[in-house]
Amino acid sequence: MDLTLSSVLALIRATLTAPRDTAARLVAMNPPDDARWLGFVIVVVLSVLVGQASILLLGEDGFGGSMIFMAVFQTMILLGLVVAVQGIGRLAGGKGTFPDALLLLAWLQFVMIAVQVAQLLVLLIVPPLFGLVTLVALAIFMWLLVNFTMALHGFTSVLRVVVVTIFAFFALAMIMAIVFAILGVGAPGTE
Repeated sequence: MDLTLSSVLALIRATLTAPRDTAARLVAMNPPDDARWLGFVIVVVLSVLVGQASILLLGEDGFGGSMIFMAVFQTMILLGLVVAVQGIGRLAGGKGTFPDALLLLAWLQFVMIAVQVAQLLVLLIVPPLFGLVTLVALAIFMWLLVNFTMALHGFTSVLRVVVVTIFAFFALAMIMAIVFAILGVGAPGTE
């Protein structure tokens, strides 16, 4: 796989314009499991760094400023989403595997990091547009997630994938609530 800046930017552009085809292309590359996990770890680290930059720019405290907590939180969210999308998709008759789900959602997170960097630039250059750009980023995330899920599981019905996605988010929210309750962790800002 070519990892030059121009090839990565071209893959990001292809992801945004033809997400299902790009997802199929990524799966067809069939990288080894070690590379998939390394990509997952890299996007978690990048997410934490960009998230910390966002917190500093917004002048907020976030999770008490703990980058370790942010890394654990980001890992749990992303891994939970991988498990939910793969598992619920399989229950709905999909054919996606865990390694392919890991690969696709790590790449989706990488693309969203690029979008988040663009959001930060908008915040610095044209702050009044930040809210609009945030809504666009959410729409991009949902668009990519639905298309990647379709490619992962071989689904052809957008409605079926939207339902799987909704169930995946509910499952993820329930799992995270249980884990946080067991760990005794509350929402940021609560006592």
